[in-house]
Amino acid sequence: MSEARKCVVSLLDYGAGNVRSVRNALLKLGYEVRDVERPDQLAQAEVVVFPGVGSFGSCIAFLEEKGFMEPLREYVRADKPYLGICLGMQTLFEGSDETPGVKGLGVIPGVVRRFEAGEDNLAIPQIGWNGVGPPKNPGAP
Repeated sequence: MSEARKCVVSLLDYGAGNVRSVRNALLKLGYEVRDVERPDQLAQAEVVVFPGVGSFGSCIAFLEEKGFMEPLREYVRADKPYLGICLGMQTLFEGSDETPGVKGLGVIPGVVRRFEAGEDNLAIPQIGWNGVGPPKNPGAP
């Protein structure tokens, strides 16, 4: 019995994010991974994965500068398989409180809003870097 062919995953790297980890995970799962280097490559993509970390505004600026905005919008609107991780998902909205006035792809109606601790009893997960150092009072309980 032959194994079913796995699709080719097109990886969109805008220069910030843990792309190497995503690539390694996809390869470990047996997928072929191709880097999206030009906007025209999106039209032929079977599956697009767009990981991103950083600023919404910087990410959108990159997409605009490199000509990815409209091809990416068309790809997602065509209901093709797309996995947006962090900023890759955030860019699908019309905008973000993170960078007011900067327009996203607008594929999903609405603006990504910041929520405050205690607002509607929402818990805010701690996402970020923590400092680690020796305790100030090593003998204290």
